[in-house]
Amino acid sequence: MKRLLSCILQGMHRGLVRYRWDRIAGVGGTLVFLCLLLVAWISPDESEADQALEHPGEASVAQTIDTPVSVPHRQSERPELQPEKEVEVEVEVLPCSCNKGVLRLPKNPYTAHQQAARNLPNSFFVKDKAELRAGKSRGNLIDVTDGRGYHIAPLSHSHALLLPEVKSLLEDMGHAFADQLQGTKSEGTAFRVTSLTRTARQQARLGRRNYNAIDGGSTHSYGASFDIAYTDRPNNDADCSAPTRAIQHVLKSFQKSGRILVIPERNCMHITLRQ
Repeated sequence: MKRLLSCILQGMHRGLVRYRWDRIAGVGGTLVFLCLLLVAWISPDESEADQALEHPGEASVAQTIDTPVSVPHRQSERPELQPEKEVEVEVEVLPCSCNKGVLRLPKNPYTAHQQAARNLPNSFFVKDKAELRAGKSRGNLIDVTDGRGYHIAPLSHSHALLLPEVKSLLEDMGHAFADQLQGTKSEGTAFRVTSLTRTARQQARLGRRNYNAIDGGSTHSYGASFDIAYTDRPNNDADCSAPTRAIQHVLKSFQKSGRILVIPERNCMHITLRQ
């Protein structure tokens, strides 16, 4: 190739010396053609260059990787984490007490309670469970469930039974109590009935000997009495002042009208129907 270029240059020199322009043109064309061939021989193939630009490093990767490589899951294919459920913490609503330390009512003698209990039209002395079942079958004792303004607590030493007229008294007191709180923050509060009719054996197990002055009988054993120990608010938005005032107003008004007899006790208010 060098010898060829040397010959060409010598020829051009001779042509220039002799001023043969036709030869100069021929030699120039030949030189241009040879330069193009030289560029084409030295330059890489255009298609290979384009492929290298479009896929850099593809050939080298294909040669060096012999084993398949696990491809990580895309973000959309990963299992979504479930949001943690919020645990609701139940807030305890403490009851409001109903006893002689909170309420101020006159105490009616227990002898008056016993006399009133025996004089009720359907009353009878509930000695044991057999007497209890017999009284219920006759209709002298009827079932008592939750009602407006009151609810029955879980019972362990008494039965959710009362004389029909005493159940009516309980319902009337419940309505009166609910009416007192209607439209206030304490609306929905109910007073809690903790004891109703007991057999004589249940009464003896409680050891309440002080109520056995006459004929060894408690007014609970006649189905004539029930105990109110608390008022239970639906939430803590209101304090105990409104329910306490309401239950005191109801008890005092029923007592003043002569419909009930009351004994304020250390843990509850003992109520007996009076006719």
